[in-house]
Amino acid sequence: MAAAPVAAGSGAGRGRRSAATVAAWGGWGGRPRPGNILLQLRQGQLTGRGLVRAVQFTETFLTERDKQSKWSGIPQLLLKLHTTSHLHSDFVECQNILKEISPLLSMEAMAFVTEERKLTQETTYPNTYIFDLFGGVDVHRMIAEFKLIPGLNNLFDKLIWRKHSASALVLHGHNQNCDCSPDITLKIQFLRLLQSFSDHHENKYLLLNNQELNELSAISLKANIPEVEAVLNTDRSLVCDGKRGLLTRLLQVMKKEPAESSFRFWQARAVESFLRGTTSYADQMFLLKRGLLEHILYCIVDSECKSRDVLQSYFDLLGELMKFNVDAFKRFNKYINTDAKFQVFLKQINSSLVDSNMLVRCVTLSLDRFENQVDMKVAEVLSECRLLAYISQVPTQMSFLFRLINIIHVQTLTQENVSCLNTSLVILMLARRKERLPLYLRLLQRMEHSKKYPGFLLNNFHNLLRFWQQHYLHKDKDSTCLENSSCISFSYWKETVSILLNPDRQSPSALVSYIEEPYMDIDRDFTEE
Repeated sequence: MAAAPVAAGSGAGRGRRSAATVAAWGGWGGRPRPGNILLQLRQGQLTGRGLVRAVQFTETFLTERDKQSKWSGIPQLLLKLHTTSHLHSDFVECQNILKEISPLLSMEAMAFVTEERKLTQETTYPNTYIFDLFGGVDVHRMIAEFKLIPGLNNLFDKLIWRKHSASALVLHGHNQNCDCSPDITLKIQFLRLLQSFSDHHENKYLLLNNQELNELSAISLKANIPEVEAVLNTDRSLVCDGKRGLLTRLLQVMKKEPAESSFRFWQARAVESFLRGTTSYADQMFLLKRGLLEHILYCIVDSECKSRDVLQSYFDLLGELMKFNVDAFKRFNKYINTDAKFQVFLKQINSSLVDSNMLVRCVTLSLDRFENQVDMKVAEVLSECRLLAYISQVPTQMSFLFRLINIIHVQTLTQENVSCLNTSLVILMLARRKERLPLYLRLLQRMEHSKKYPGFLLNNFHNLLRFWQQHYLHKDKDSTCLENSSCISFSYWKETVSILLNPDRQSPSALVSYIEEPYMDIDRDFTEE
């Protein structure tokens, strides 16, 4: 945690402002720049430098900006909460502050249990966005030191996931079919807490107990791979106690959840956040040994889940669970052991490529890695796995590529579908590695003509790639997530995009070489939405 700015009345620090505060104000004695604070906070959280939380501002500054920006006093409350949240602080004061914050977030939290509970823009949930942006869930060290995770683990069965009677209070606040209730809200907020606690953070291993941490070490030792540094650095005095850790308890609950449950989406998201980031074989095997892959496939194939939200969360989780893991693909093939089951699985994937594209990306990346390995176990999986055989076919890859590019446009890009652009780039980057990029572009051109709209797809892709450059290269967007999820250096991502956008019509790897002159429409200006 960054040190708080020195109080105005304290000795040598009198009258000083932190460097971050000065920058936000636009220099000594300046006025706050509209919109500049939120931008700097988000950039600071992505880069780990500069502004990252409310404690880096003075209360006077936050109050002044709150009048203009209408932040509902949340940053000031977070500043007070931070200064009172220490081992020897007055916890009654902490409780009073939390009581002030809670009503500001509760109505927005209730909205997450409706059918519209998707990842949304900050304007949809302004208080939640400001709470997060100014370090409200910062997202770990402080709450870990207070042994929050062992406490939640002990309360899991007794309070959080106990069975409730059918007469439990239900609040029909949205419509007659709304099933919002204090019980449902508590459980969803608990799942969101687990998700935020473990997402891209080494403290995620506090969700295990000592025996489970030893199991991770044993998995690494057996596979002859180094232990994850975060596992070695985990403070074992802060992990879960009891026979099972929180993650294992969550998996047990997940398996028992009814098909129509409101919680399936958030359960899958919470488990996926544990896997997200740099792929860890030990983490994957820990979950595979507990039957997670079979449970996901049962929900996708045997129950033929219809909810798009749940399907997307299952596909994302399945992709993280299987990526680069030959044992996972063996288990997949053992479960999907008939052509009929495989066709149902493909039907679910193809029903909405926006929802399943992350799985397509993970399988494509895994195939590429397996093909470059000399190992009997890998060779066996390559020869037997239906999914790998399906993805390995050029017509299959071209079909996915064509549809991924066709379903997104610069004007309609959202947080939900922008991943389709990166998945299409992964397919082309791997083709470039094999010196097949011109072949794939030529096939896209032929597919355009066969669909009776020549130039439309490639023009659209050209605009999307220009957007990609603006999005990732000129606004300090975090590129590590692309590297971690693909194990492809960001420099290779950038090079591939530059090659595709080369204006030279003689280049065999440039998009313009495959757009006939009468259909050229790539010079229009556009702005990032």
